Parts: sequence; C-alpha cells; structure tokens
Amino acid sequence: MFFLLTKQTVELLVTGCKGIGHAHEMSRPFCQFFYKQMSKQIRVSSLRPSQFDICMNYLLEGLDTVKSSDHLIDLLRALSALVFENGTNTQRFSKRLSDILLKFANKSTKPLEIRRMAINCIGNTCAGAGTKLQPLYQSFYACLLENICNVERTSQGTIMVAANSLDFADTAVRKVASSTLRSLQFLLAQDKSLVTNPLCDIIEIIYAFIFMNVTVQSYSPSANNIQRHRMLSIRQTQFSWRSSLQTQRTSVPGLVTSSESELSDSSGLSDLSPRRQRDYAKIRINALLCLSAIANCVPKVFYPFWNKFIPDTFSNFLANNSTPGKQLSPLYKSDNQPHSLFTILLYDPMTTVRVAVCNTLIAMLEGSKQYLSLAIER
Repeated sequence: MFFLLTKQTVELLVTGCKGIGHAHEMSRPFCQFFYKQMSKQIRVSSLRPSQFDICMNYLLEGLDTVKSSDHLIDLLRALSALVFENGTNTQRFSKRLSDILLKFANKSTKPLEIRRMAINCIGNTCAGAGTKLQPLYQSFYACLLENICNVERTSQGTIMVAANSLDFADTAVRKVASSTLRSLQFLLAQDKSLVTNPLCDIIEIIYAFIFMNVTVQSYSPSANNIQRHRMLSIRQTQFSWRSSLQTQRTSVPGLVTSSESELSDSSGLSDLSPRRQRDYAKIRINALLCLSAIANCVPKVFYPFWNKFIPDTFSNFLANNSTPGKQLSPLYKSDNQPHSLFTILLYDPMTTVRVAVCNTLIAMLEGSKQYLSLAIER
C-alpha cells in the first residue's frame, strides 16, 4: 500500500512539473506541496532518473525566470529536498545547479532568506555525494565561508578570517550563520582536503562559533548552581589529568578568535531573549557538528588541535565547580581560563547543545584511538 501511495505521489509531482507553469497562480502552492512530500514522505530513491530530471529541470527553470522573492524561496526549498543525498542524479546537472546556487548564496544576495535557502541547497547537494560532485566543492566552500568570514586578499592567496562584523541582533543573520555551518558540516565530510587548506584555518573559524558568547560569567548563577549539583557525583579523584596553570593557544596571524570578535559580546546568555538563545544554540550545535565531521574524517589532522577544545587545566576547573558552596576563584573566572567543551557541557542551559558536545567528544575519541597510544607526558 505504501509503495502504491508513493508511486502515485511521484507521478502527481511529475505531472505537476509538466503542467504547471511558473507564472500560474498554483505554482507556489505546488512548490510547497513538492517540498512537503519530498522531505516528509517520499524517498528520493523512489524517483526514476527520468522523473528526477523532469523535476530538476522544472525547479531550475523557475529559479532562472521567477522574480518574486517568496516564490524563489519556495523553489529553493523544494530543490533542497530533491537533491538531498542524491549525488548520483544531481551530478547530471552539476554545472547548471552550481551556477544557480552560487548566485543566490552570494553574500550580497537580499533578502537574506533567499540566501539562506540557497545555502541549505548547497549543503543538501553535498550530503553523501562523495566524489561525484568533487569539482564543485572548492567553489561551494569559498561561497559558504564568505557568508561567515571576512575575505582578505593577499599576495599569497585568499585568507578567510572569522567574521567580526556579523550583526547577530538580526534574526535573519543568525539563521544564515546557522545554515552556513550546517552546510559546511556536509561539505567537510565529503572533502578532507578542505580541512588542510593552508589559506584557511577552518578549525579556528569553527572554534569562534562554538564559543560565541561563552565565558563562565555569561551563564546565569542559577544555571551554574544546577550544573554544579549535577556534577557532585563526579569526584576529582576520578580524573588523572595534570593540573597546570599554563595554557597554550595556537596563534594565527590575522585570525580573529572568539574573544577578540564581536561574535562574543559582554552580555550574558541569561540576558538574551528566548528566541536569541535558541538561535545561538542552533549556531553552536551546527558548529559542533562541523567539528565532529572533522574529527571523523581527518582525526590525524585534528588531533594536534585537541588542546584548543580540551585544555589540560580542566582538572582545576572541575575542582572549582564540583564542591557545593565553593565559588570559582577569580583566576578561573577570568578570560585567562581557556574556553573548553567542558565549559559548555557543564553550564549551557540547552540540553540539545550539551548532547552535541557529548557527541563531538565521542567523535574525537573514536577517531583518535590510534593516536592516543602515541601520547606522551609533557
């Protein structure tokens, strides 16, 4: 029965693509219906190549001709559902698709929702595509980074720098940043060479978004107390990490870190509106997913950067936070205390963010088992 319903729905979508012109009043509702069916009910594998081609041509033609912003958004949303994890069919349209998506995902595109939908399309196009779309990855990568980074042209090439001018007071800007990081996650999982690009420190960029607004002071006192009690069962004697007051941070000339950037501001997370807290949580989760993708795909490359995310001062940090009624000393409550994934794990009020941190730590450990055996006492 389900097969019959799916087959009939696919035939209905194909018929609509053949019969409903983009100037027709039913075109937008049809695109919305197309997206709903493709994203919720129909597996893309249910479409035969000829059916996929009909749908793809219809959507790309609409993106070439339609002028209405709302209509373009619906077309891009439908396209994102069609191309998701479908590199085999999508590669037949790679050049045409790439030209359209790069145009709409350009950082100058307005309104921002059109840009965001195009960015989502780029991510869905890359998802699971492997080497099938390899020629597109470099241009997609540059386009995505330009949406969250300043681009500095030098004699040595193009250097991406973590943006210090994103206006996160604007909800649309926060959504664009979140979608960009989500798409980067899919892209990084397909092309390992992007992580090792000497002209772009992608790990530093991701770091900036993971620790955006994160300081011990930025979390509300009530949240701190809850997290302290949650950690009571974890005694400091269970940890064998060395205590050290000396931390090392990798310094990259010209690269803006989270503490230097406007990505971190002086207001605490508890001072933000619920909507902004949710938006920041999505940004942090997608940045963590990017980090997980790197840890899974290139663990050997990522291993030397562990100290940026798991500083060896954590044993001191935990000791100052696991004893009831004991206040964090000024030393550890200052910016000298390095940001850590454990800072977020201990204090972030959003469960989804803490789960994302756990998954990232698991990815780091799973991918680096063979390198852990080579670790030496410093």
